[in-house]
Amino acid sequence: MRRIWVVLLMMIVLTCSAGAIALVWSVARVAPSPSPRPTATVPSPVVTLSPSTPSPSSTRMPPVGTATPDLGVFDGIARMVEGLRELRATGPYTRALMTQAELRAYQEKEFEKDYTPEEARQDTLTLAAFDLLPRDFNLREFLLDLYTEQIAGFYDPDTKQFFVISEQERPGILERVTFAHEYTHLLQDQHFDLVALGFTDDESKRPKDVDDDAMLARRALVEGDATLTQLLYLNHLSRAEQREWLEAAQRQPSEVFDRAPRVIREELTFPYDAGFVFVQALYERGGWDRINAAFRDPPASTEQIMHPEKFFSRERPIRVTLPPLTDTLGSGWQLVDENVLGEFFLRVYLEERLSASRAEEAAAGWGGDRYAVYVNEAAGQDLLVLAVAWDNETEAREFVEAYRAYATDRYGGDPVREAEGQALWVGEDVLWLERSGTDTLILRGPSEGVVARVRSRISWPR
Repeated sequence: MRRIWVVLLMMIVLTCSAGAIALVWSVARVAPSPSPRPTATVPSPVVTLSPSTPSPSSTRMPPVGTATPDLGVFDGIARMVEGLRELRATGPYTRALMTQAELRAYQEKEFEKDYTPEEARQDTLTLAAFDLLPRDFNLREFLLDLYTEQIAGFYDPDTKQFFVISEQERPGILERVTFAHEYTHLLQDQHFDLVALGFTDDESKRPKDVDDDAMLARRALVEGDATLTQLLYLNHLSRAEQREWLEAAQRQPSEVFDRAPRVIREELTFPYDAGFVFVQALYERGGWDRINAAFRDPPASTEQIMHPEKFFSRERPIRVTLPPLTDTLGSGWQLVDENVLGEFFLRVYLEERLSASRAEEAAAGWGGDRYAVYVNEAAGQDLLVLAVAWDNETEAREFVEAYRAYATDRYGGDPVREAEGQALWVGEDVLWLERSGTDTLILRGPSEGVVARVRSRISWPR
């Protein structure tokens, strides 16, 4: 699943081109009013303005930018952000304003290069296998619309450029706060190398051993840090400016976001909401030094983001493997995705049919997983395999009880067959649930025969 990054993902992996870090208007909704403050436990640092900040290139406009705005106001913000974040810029960069129409054109060009219709179709089929999207959902076009509406600014680690979205030539309060957020990404890149962390469109530069769940965790660190710095910057504005920013942010359009499927909204906001809470926990443990250390040894899973104590104890995910199943399935079947789901997406999956609190409880205790989605497009069939390792047997049992409720709701009744640790539901498709010790296995396919063949091929439990 190429996560919708744009802040979003696939959140798909998308995000303002596949490696750009994007600030969305939605972030404004989590800021306190009228005086946004990170928290009483995060003191505002003393700001020392540095006269030696490297000069940006703001007169050399990128080809996509046509405005010739007065960007001098950003210089003072850059110096303040450096003082707040306690990092100094070490090299040149390019900044520019971009209109919403230019943003749309930019995104269309990036999608043509980095997110083909075939890739979008694969992502749709993967999410459909988890009952998170309809199979006919036009994901690519929807993400273009969403990014055009929601992106307030973005930084591209590949080109060292960042853009603030604006329809006016003189930056207002929205543009100034967005600049503070995006300038933080520039500082992160110059000090911790965002490309090396995986935020790049160049696949040859991405770390090979970082799965989708780990990348979402890294994005939460990056966006949580920038959100904390943004709120510290807001804290240094006057009360009138804070109110002006909050009111202006809340006036921004959200029609596309409001009608987005829940999975897209959840992944869009997770890096900012959960990431901010995670970074707060780091700050409370050791200030900016502790946050900087996390960039050098980043979180390995969304579990560590959602439960910072597991990051502090370095509780690493359990490695789970699955065998190739194309030959087992036969002609017409192909693998469209295989990766790690993670605690965050497992919770999102369960919330389709369970309450948020029960889904959260059931997903907690996640230790590691591996999923695979196979599709037979001609027959309109798919196969989902999800193997999860749990921290202990109690957690595994709790998940099974919750998932039984999920399946009973999906199929409109109890299992048609069950034995100790096993259950089978039959409807328009077939669902198999199994537990052994701390391991659970879910298979959903078009028929009992297909599911039985797949089960015989999987060496399980671990």
